Amino acid sequence: MLSKRDIINFLFVASFPLFGMGTYIAAAKSPSGGFIFCISAHLLIILFYLIDLLYRKEFQPRVNIYYFLNWLYLLTCIISMFRALYAGLPEDNIAITLVKCLVFVVPVNAFIVVIFYNDDNTERITRLTFLSLSLLLLINLFGFFVLKLSNEVHGIEGRLNFPFLDGFYSGACVLTILNLMLIYYMARLRDDPFRFSYLAAYFILNLALLYLINSRLNILIFLFVALLLSFRVIEKTKGLFTVSQFTIPILLSSGFLLYDILTLPVFVTMLKRVDVQDIMTFNGRSFIWNNALTWLTDDQRGLFWGNGYKGHYFLGLISDVAKLWNADVNEYHHLHLHSSSFEILVCQGIFGYAIFMILMHRAYTHYKMKYKAADSEGVFFGVIVFLLFILQVDLFVYLESSGQVIFSLLLANVLVNPKPKPALQENLPTQRSQSLSEELLMSTS
Repeated sequence: MLSKRDIINFLFVASFPLFGMGTYIAAAKSPSGGFIFCISAHLLIILFYLIDLLYRKEFQPRVNIYYFLNWLYLLTCIISMFRALYAGLPEDNIAITLVKCLVFVVPVNAFIVVIFYNDDNTERITRLTFLSLSLLLLINLFGFFVLKLSNEVHGIEGRLNFPFLDGFYSGACVLTILNLMLIYYMARLRDDPFRFSYLAAYFILNLALLYLINSRLNILIFLFVALLLSFRVIEKTKGLFTVSQFTIPILLSSGFLLYDILTLPVFVTMLKRVDVQDIMTFNGRSFIWNNALTWLTDDQRGLFWGNGYKGHYFLGLISDVAKLWNADVNEYHHLHLHSSSFEILVCQGIFGYAIFMILMHRAYTHYKMKYKAADSEGVFFGVIVFLLFILQVDLFVYLESSGQVIFSLLLANVLVNPKPKPALQENLPTQRSQSLSEELLMSTS
């Protein structure tokens, strides 16, 4: 007979594959219907929990101050969405706005419910997370190689385009997250050749898929974090969080050095696309980032409160880049800043960005502590470090993106206080006295 926890965990495992399929429906068929499909498992988890609460007639809140801080951040996200709606963002309407708000509000609360039902074994959640992300990878491989589908949001011809994700580069991010988790597990299974071998095979498969996607920035960040994990110095490397905040300025000022590195034989073979102009401009991203930095230092319109969702569109921030790329004037609003950090800054201002980074820093310190303590949750430390850097150069961790859902899962553990340990029984001293008396009698006899 299924227990309540079994039902919750089944929905949790199904959540990432369903989210992936929903992104395809949203892009190819119906945005509103697709986004609802994305969070269908999360909605069922919350509904099940509410019914269970009514049945038990008890409620013990265990959330902490960061839970309410997260709600404040989510409020800035919701406000930015409605500001864009009322400012006349093309192709936007009230239905899409409301559904998108649900996409970034619902998952984190569903994951908190999952934690409640698995309090007795936190390792179970990490294993189920790995299983769910692996199933997401599996359905994408099936969709691409068997169903011959491509990504309807953004795909590049001649490269591996996972169909059931919110964009081309999200596939590389999911593979990286899985491999960082695999490095953690393999390091602890060196004395178990059988389990180590099949995890290593999975790791090599993911490397091959990462090569077929061929996202250069993603591969470089993966190699950086993977080396820190492999040599077990990731928790000893000081300033990781601080350095991550300056990823874009560091990249923009080290283009020639990066080109020299990427022209080494190993990287030429791995990356295939090693062109000096392409690398120096990061495939055109440097123009966008420079414009965003100019807004941050000189323009500063909406600096504190933001300019609403797609704020760069209303500011005309990258109109010159759109012309450079020959983008259709009617499609200009689909362009983005190729950086979750810049998107949050421009759209939600310093206020929203500061809250987000407080939450990110809390998650970073939480998993760093778990990693040092060899706790099962330590498997997520490499993942959170990867997210710290990738959010600077990719849209993977922004609003309705799949990376934001993954971050919501990692954040959920931070928003919940540990379950209080049961109080010691009042008669424990008496029982101890009795056992001592029995031992004394046995010794005298």
